[in-house]
Amino acid sequence: MTTRKNTAWVLILAMLLGLLAGCSTATTSEENPSPTAPAPSAEPEILEEEAEEDVYVSDDLPDADYDGYDFRILSCYFYDKELATYITFDEITGDPVDDVLYASRDYIQNRFNIGVRWIETGDTTAGMNAVKKAVTAGDDSFDILIGHDTNTFGLGKDGYLYNLMAVEQFNFDKPWWPKNTVESLRVGDKMYAASSYLSYCGLHWTRVITFNKDFAEDLGYSSLYDEVREGKWTLDRLYELTEGVSQDLDGNGKITAKDRVAFTSGTQTWYCMQEAADIPVYRHDAEGIPYLDIDVDRVTKYVDIMRLLITGPDYVASGDFGIDQFKNDKALFAYTQVGDAYDTYRISEIRYGFLPTPKLDEAQKDYINCCTDVPWGIPKNVTPTQLDLIGTVSEAMSCYNYNNVLPAYYETAIKARTADAPDDTEMLTIIAETRTISFSYTYQLTYNNIVDGCVTGNNEVASYFKKNEKVATKTLDKMVEKYAKMD
Repeated sequence: MTTRKNTAWVLILAMLLGLLAGCSTATTSEENPSPTAPAPSAEPEILEEEAEEDVYVSDDLPDADYDGYDFRILSCYFYDKELATYITFDEITGDPVDDVLYASRDYIQNRFNIGVRWIETGDTTAGMNAVKKAVTAGDDSFDILIGHDTNTFGLGKDGYLYNLMAVEQFNFDKPWWPKNTVESLRVGDKMYAASSYLSYCGLHWTRVITFNKDFAEDLGYSSLYDEVREGKWTLDRLYELTEGVSQDLDGNGKITAKDRVAFTSGTQTWYCMQEAADIPVYRHDAEGIPYLDIDVDRVTKYVDIMRLLITGPDYVASGDFGIDQFKNDKALFAYTQVGDAYDTYRISEIRYGFLPTPKLDEAQKDYINCCTDVPWGIPKNVTPTQLDLIGTVSEAMSCYNYNNVLPAYYETAIKARTADAPDDTEMLTIIAETRTISFSYTYQLTYNNIVDGCVTGNNEVASYFKKNEKVATKTLDKMVEKYAKMD
């Protein structure tokens, strides 16, 4: 994504928020949803003098009248959030992202003459069971679902969901379908659940390096953004910058969570780091069929540097993602989520910036930023007529949310008023465009956390792979065979 496009996104956001300021805060009833604002055109209007050739990426869909159809999103509650609110919102709250999601709902309702609402089911298990019950009974009780990651992909594996790659309206060349993520989730020509920009959760939960700008300046680290641009931001470089710079604040002779540490994170996120280092172990061929690709030398290099990074004195694990350590001005670098800035750091006093997850080495072609997500899907028992509607509405909503929600999210997450916001916008753009999701973690395959298997488990790399390769091969082969038989 270009800087020009980021600027255009800011203009779109400014106009959109201006429109929202004049809107009523009255909400539509979830029981009987109906459009409440004048019907907009097929795409939000851009003032001629501000228009750029690539400002708004069109969905290329025709308008349609669905005669007041009740579009229902089956949701569940996870990590203190009703998951459908990553897709849509039913009131103006003053939160920039919620308010743009409200505008998205209004736009979609008016464009297609439908109502949009969500169905609350309870926790993640209740949501999964609601899908199973409805599909098994052939009930037309919802149009799409959003749920817990492995639960939802598990529903796809077990035959409860529709193949998204067979939906005519879905154009996987559009930017709201992250290329890396689609390639990672597919098995041949089948993908039963999606991590896309219909929802902003995938970006929200993308793992990145967040850094303390004041701490970095004190250490003379003034070229971090340039190192990213030059392709020199690697795990070795991260180790060089962290070695020996922790500060023993309590004077007890050791570095703990009470001190100011060079590097922090949680303990359950390293499967995302292995994707970023381009050692996923499972890759896809030209037809999208996954296969094992074990590069012992490359994995050994990764394991060696990770041992230095997370077992030495300059690393402290803190909570799920090192959030408290970082927000309390007690960490230089944190391997964390973009969403931690949105939820926590932006309302703290800390000056923070974003960097992509480091490459393994400079020979690695691209930065890769792995995420977890709450994926969405379509029930298997959908009718052809209903599928046409679902495909059209979901694709149009994906387009709107990509073009409008993401810039609002960027602006809020990076505190756009800061002088170096353009640098962090550029970093977030790199992160968003290269985000992927772990195939091995998503489908709960054998080699989904090499740090856990080799560093924490203190295993030598070659023997670790040899010990598990037979089971890994059998498990993958069975999965590929199963998908080949599914429709």
